[in-house]
Amino acid sequence: MHNRHLFYLLIAFVLVGLITVPAVAQEDLGLRIYAEELRTVLDRQEAAMSGFDAGGWFNFAFINYDDPAAGKVRTLRQYELRGWASMNLQGGAHKAYFRGLLRYNDWNSGDNPTANRGDDFDTVIERAWYELNLAKLLDSSTNGAKPRFNLRLKVGRDYTTIGTALVLALPLDQIKFTVDADDWEFIALLGKTIKGSDNIDASELITHQQDRCFYAFQVSYNGFQNHRPFVYFMGNNDHSKPYTHDATQSYDYSSKYLGIGSEGTLLVKNLSYKAEVVGEWGKTYSAGSTTTQDKICAIAADVQLEYLFDARTNPRIMFEYLFGSGDSDRTQSSSSTVGGNTAGTTDYAFNAFGYRDTGISLAPRISNIHIFTLGFRFFPLEHIEMFREFELGSKVFYYQKANSGGAISDPLATRSGPIGFEWDIYFNWRITSDLAWSTRYGVFFPGGAYSGSDDECRHFLYSGLVFSF
Repeated sequence: MHNRHLFYLLIAFVLVGLITVPAVAQEDLGLRIYAEELRTVLDRQEAAMSGFDAGGWFNFAFINYDDPAAGKVRTLRQYELRGWASMNLQGGAHKAYFRGLLRYNDWNSGDNPTANRGDDFDTVIERAWYELNLAKLLDSSTNGAKPRFNLRLKVGRDYTTIGTALVLALPLDQIKFTVDADDWEFIALLGKTIKGSDNIDASELITHQQDRCFYAFQVSYNGFQNHRPFVYFMGNNDHSKPYTHDATQSYDYSSKYLGIGSEGTLLVKNLSYKAEVVGEWGKTYSAGSTTTQDKICAIAADVQLEYLFDARTNPRIMFEYLFGSGDSDRTQSSSSTVGGNTAGTTDYAFNAFGYRDTGISLAPRISNIHIFTLGFRFFPLEHIEMFREFELGSKVFYYQKANSGGAISDPLATRSGPIGFEWDIYFNWRITSDLAWSTRYGVFFPGGAYSGSDDECRHFLYSGLVFSF
């Protein structure tokens, strides 16, 4: 009863406190960062399965941001109800998980960025998979010792990554094989995007029409004490079709990726790292093309470092460098077909399907860009029981074009100067075992790549409560 009263009180506090707060941002990718942080909280449930179990979550979020292309501030109140059920039998030999979502998006009048639509109501099957673990099925023959060989087969809908998630981080309908042989791990994946998911191609007729097939192979070595090197190959066959016929433009961005990297600890035990380099090639229709495709030739890289201090409040500092190659003749967009690559030329802009936190306000794609990130987080009130799991943090992002003459994912950055920088602050607070509250605010300060009214600061704010039952 106490938790329910506290829950209602916090909702009232958030609504009253945020109604008057102005905010500003780039909608699709900024909201994905919010959704990704929520996903990491919800997906922890899968690791805790035992026998048969079920439950649910209610999530409320307030989101307020500026849409500079439309010249207005948009406000969204999002209500989400999730139900889940899990199975874990024979010591983990058989696992299954299902999670469904009911979502209501309550926009202020005229604020829905999808033209001619008001509020949205969605029903979604977020997760639905079964996994067979061969070693646990045959556990009696190993007498409890770690088997030298194991095969795991997962079938169904699940969130999927390759490498460090630089090129792939999506929910897919998939078949996934994972083979462990001594210190080696082999992964083979065949997957398909979920109908209605957002496309990486932001062209108007196809941005919500993504239909792609993925196939991937990854080899990792786990024999080192402090490092896990890996190499992978991934392909993407694009079958996306525009929602209405376009006689002047064809769409197909079919790409392949070869990546190598490693993750672990570096020099000292408290310094963790991730590093990855990936090359991309393939074929795409360029702007205005209907019959002939052009080549893709691109590259991306990522280096992350995080250090945990042995001190009270568990302070951490992090640094990340991200790079995605660009194309000088993509003058309007680094990721769209319309206004994208010039016909008859090679497309040097990197575009993939991964995830990185690139700042919630600008939220650029990793294409034609250098991103330098510095962050800090800690638990300032851990000595107070109620605030023991209250985490406070901040990140600063600096953005620079990789190819000064080309476009980035934000079509308003038309000049060749620096893109700008962003400052984000956030907190995550697990108030009780079944109630969590997260808030993040970011402000982007445009640089010389913007001009006129487009060079005004942008703000983005979200605040969300998650109640489990």
